[in-house]
Amino acid sequence: MDIEHIDIEVSNSHLTSNLLLYRNIKDIIQSKISKTQILKLIEVLNLALQSKGIFDDKKSALINSIQTISSNEQVQERLLSLIEHSILEDRHFNVFRLSLNILRFKDYILEKSKLYAENFRASGQLHIMDFQYDQNMLNLPYAVRVSGALLIRVLFADIRLKKKREFYGTLITDITAIRDIDPETILQIVFAESSSQAIRSLSESSYEKRFEQVLLSNNLTYEGQCFDINFPSVEYDFKIHLGDKSIGVSAKRTLRERYKQNHEMIEKLEVDAMILVTLGIDLNKAKIDYILAKEKHYIFVASDLYEELDYFNQNKRVFPLNELNKELLLSLMGNSI
Repeated sequence: MDIEHIDIEVSNSHLTSNLLLYRNIKDIIQSKISKTQILKLIEVLNLALQSKGIFDDKKSALINSIQTISSNEQVQERLLSLIEHSILEDRHFNVFRLSLNILRFKDYILEKSKLYAENFRASGQLHIMDFQYDQNMLNLPYAVRVSGALLIRVLFADIRLKKKREFYGTLITDITAIRDIDPETILQIVFAESSSQAIRSLSESSYEKRFEQVLLSNNLTYEGQCFDINFPSVEYDFKIHLGDKSIGVSAKRTLRERYKQNHEMIEKLEVDAMILVTLGIDLNKAKIDYILAKEKHYIFVASDLYEELDYFNQNKRVFPLNELNKELLLSLMGNSI
């Protein structure tokens, strides 16, 4: 069946209720109120919801309680703005309290999902520049997202069964009170946004950070990203200093077409040698021959891939990254190959 023939709809009421919940959560996040202030705000909301007064009286009582939440005038202004813009009718008390509680559960689930993800952390027996280490580390942030999504499903399965009312009592009350509300979906969205930060933190840029750890562990003197003085279009991720000699480093987890960058004759550059640091997963013999066609250019790859592939381990100018140290680099400076 063609997918175009599938007929799915969302009612306007369903969309409006859940958009309101999502906007409330985003506004709370942007207000930058603390976790403690969120708890105190929930407490005064509980009192407002227990009151039998009319809407205006309950909202006024809530606003008057702001001073009990924080003595800081800036925080008070943020809380006042939140209440003024978020609570416009009676049902909004429940929506606002539900928003605050969802944020609390989001933080809890994010921390718990990070613990689950630690099961995928690379073994200490692997070198930090190995291919297998890299693959394990790539699993870490994605495991945060997947375990978090599964935890949210478990959480709302408990809520639907009305288990652990001491934890979920107000959640159950608010979900029941708000028509067409779907807090599970909204929590999934908010959690995904938060977990994306974990994914970005372990993205390709971390490959350079791992290489920097290799430099530090070998007591090598280096500087970070910089441009060649003699040839400003050439950029180095690192520049290693060995006495009066220096080595330009291009550290790229994968190459794509970037292996053609920084590929100038050493005589034109301020450095005495160039090394390309990469996993090696998209290196082939043709690319190696192209890179090493110029003198004083060298390649360092993941040691586990180096051992497996002949066009790595049979080339005298290709080295495993677990062997990179000051002595080897000094020997390259005196090498005329």
